[in-house]
Amino acid sequence: MSRRICWIAVLGVLLVLSAACTNKKSVNPLAGVGSKQPDKVLFDKAMDAMRHNRFDVARLTLQTLINTYPDSEYIARAKLAVGDSWYAEGGTAALAQAEQEYSDFEIFFPNMSEAAEAQLKIANIHYQQMEKSDRDRKSVV
Repeated sequence: MSRRICWIAVLGVLLVLSAACTNKKSVNPLAGVGSKQPDKVLFDKAMDAMRHNRFDVARLTLQTLINTYPDSEYIARAKLAVGDSWYAEGGTAALAQAEQEYSDFEIFFPNMSEAAEAQLKIANIHYQQMEKSDRDRKSVV
């Protein structure tokens, strides 16, 4: 009887060891579903709208991202992209909005490398709004 118990114990240990040493990988049930993070989905939709010159749609999507996910890793890029959408739209009012967005970006994210890019865009906005040197102010009626 003791031999039988000994063999059963040895077989039990072997079964436990063989189950622990398999190379079978665990299967993630959500791996094939294509689960994306919702903040990334919003950011990607906004960038797609920017590529198709739908700046108002891009800004609304980015504002949704900023307001809904305040702790997202895309917040800084979204705030910069809002400024970029105003900058790309052009016009006096849009450039004023872009300048404000870029200065907000510099205030909230001063240590990011993109802060220098925002400062350069502000300088470009000021340069675009300067009067041309070949214009004579006296001849304007």
